[in-house]
Amino acid sequence: VDAAREILGTNYYGVKILNEYLFPLMRENGRIINVSSRVGPIVLYKASQALQERYTSSTLTKYQLDQLVEEFISAIETNTLEQLGYDAEPSFLMYGVSKAALNALTQVDAYEWSNNNSLLVVSVTPGYCATDMTGHAPDARPAELGANSILYMVNAPRSEFKNGGFYADGQQIPLISAPTV
Repeated sequence: VDAAREILGTNYYGVKILNEYLFPLMRENGRIINVSSRVGPIVLYKASQALQERYTSSTLTKYQLDQLVEEFISAIETNTLEQLGYDAEPSFLMYGVSKAALNALTQVDAYEWSNNNSLLVVSVTPGYCATDMTGHAPDARPAELGANSILYMVNAPRSEFKNGGFYADGQQIPLISAPTV
């Protein structure tokens, strides 16, 4: 439970709190770019349809999203993850849920702030990069490519992006997707 709270505290709640402070300070046509991961869509792919619908609902609110996250943490504590609709390895699952929640938050924030200063709110995955955190895995891509994926979101014309979208290397990708081999 402590590990789940730490991971979600960083990847979901931390971003949520930071963005709440940033939004009022943003200039017209500003951009909020949340750094996410393809692990979020994979975790949702393996989850029940009911959970998929809750995470991707166009009417999802921050309150409801917080409830989803807290239900997940409670399910870890009570060992009821499967009853809640999750199906994955717990260590992989915690990170994946944090990124699925971040992608959902991106959509909620995009909707909430879309009429305010023409803000663009998106999430982007740098991909599985060769870093100290990944042990410079041989199958990982160079960290520079991951950074370029994020920088593309910063520099490309806004018209290329859908507000609330999830992107990899400049291309929108689904919020629910099967693992690739």
